[in-house]
Amino acid sequence: MQKLYLVLILLSIDLILNAGLGAHSLWAFATCISGKSSFAECTVVLKMDDIQVGYFDSNIEQFIHKGHTTPDETDVDMAKDATYVFGHMFLSLKRRLSVLKYRYNSTGDIDVNQRLAGCEILKNGEPALFLSTDAFNTVFADVIYYNMTHYSYKSGNLLSPWSEVHQTYAKWRYLNIYLPICIKALKKYLEREKDFVMRKVRPRVRLIQKALQGGGLQVCCLAFGFYPRHINLTLQMDAQPVADHELSGGEVLPSGDGTYQLRRCLEVSTEQLRERHKYTCSTTHLSLDNKLDVSWIPQSGLEAVVSIVTVGLIIITLLAIFLLCVRRQRTAADSGVTQPSSSRDEPQAAERIGLSSHES
Repeated sequence: MQKLYLVLILLSIDLILNAGLGAHSLWAFATCISGKSSFAECTVVLKMDDIQVGYFDSNIEQFIHKGHTTPDETDVDMAKDATYVFGHMFLSLKRRLSVLKYRYNSTGDIDVNQRLAGCEILKNGEPALFLSTDAFNTVFADVIYYNMTHYSYKSGNLLSPWSEVHQTYAKWRYLNIYLPICIKALKKYLEREKDFVMRKVRPRVRLIQKALQGGGLQVCCLAFGFYPRHINLTLQMDAQPVADHELSGGEVLPSGDGTYQLRRCLEVSTEQLRERHKYTCSTTHLSLDNKLDVSWIPQSGLEAVVSIVTVGLIIITLLAIFLLCVRRQRTAADSGVTQPSSSRDEPQAAERIGLSSHES
């Protein structure tokens, strides 16, 4: 079972393709399993850009639409197309799974064959590409790629290359059947989910410094709360971009609220801090009209001391004001309690004096 989870994670994360700025994509993540498992023998998860929009498996054999902002209603034509495409996909995956198990004498409890297939359209709605690639037990197999002008096929290391006749037939099938179906479905989903996938949320950017145990600092650029996921975040030193191999992080991650985050970090030595370079987080995103820059310059020793003293004085002053206000409130409260009591007692005392005089 651990192998299965590993394969699912590998294909879901490492293989997913991100459409360019303003473009949109539709990807089917198909998995077929041989062996004892609690999962269906074959399943497909359909994703548009970064949200799930559909599901299909070999148990129910019925396409289920998963709307993010719309009801889970299944279009009849779309359901027919999905049943046709995913049915053929399952047959292909199961047949290939049997061949690869025999060829490589696999004796594992579970063997998994997976396929990522999908298409992209440009911002203007024109088709951009179609791709299909397989993996058997975490090892990538063949890749079919078409970018509307060039078709390519690579057999990989697991399978024997296709013959010219087979490649010609496969090219015709993908270009004339699968690509039109994919583009049509993608446009329908875009219309259904446009309020969600076409929204633009501005990133919030922070430049964070964290002390390292061996001395120096880790300087991090953090962009978070943005959508869509495509973002350009660079860390600059004195207005020059820092090389990628010097940075850690760099993977766009979901935040769990429908937005994304990205972190890029650089380790800065004590010597570099003394040189007082200017560090800048520079961000461009679809939601921004202009580039967003956040900068930081390390302080010198004297400036750091002055800053600490200044902050300390401010804290002491605020604390003194707070204590003075509390003391005044207590004094006013005490006065408010005793004064009414004495004023009520005065008429009673006068009355007693008057009675005493009358009696005498």
